[in-house]
Amino acid sequence: MPAGVALFRALILASVVTGLAGSFLDLAHPGLIPSTLSAAFNALPATRQPALVATSILFVVTFGGTITAVIGLYYFQPWSRKLAFAMTLLGLLFDPLLGVSVRSGWAQLLVDFSTLLWGGVIGMSFFSSLSQRFERT
Repeated sequence: MPAGVALFRALILASVVTGLAGSFLDLAHPGLIPSTLSAAFNALPATRQPALVATSILFVVTFGGTITAVIGLYYFQPWSRKLAFAMTLLGLLFDPLLGVSVRSGWAQLLVDFSTLLWGGVIGMSFFSSLSQRFERT
């Protein structure tokens, strides 16, 4: 396997692993968030029902699309680059729909690192010599 392909696939896997680790770190280690901050966050008013429904629908679509895009990128499928880019843009809607969130510094570090890696994956898929592998044959 060429070095560029190995690097590309390693970036995909590293992005997924660090993103999952960052997303679940605070659940596994709740002590990383100070109790006063956690109590203040829990005291916030609940999210409105329409926002929860919209967020749930968005989550199902984005989660399924992202998994499909990751697999497609790994195997250099022609449709995967556009799907990955679209799911990335769609995923940006989570922040305004969910509102306030609290993460520990370590969880944020992992999520940010995952985001940087994912940006590298998308950039490589469109603008590197690997982009030719995504062309229809």
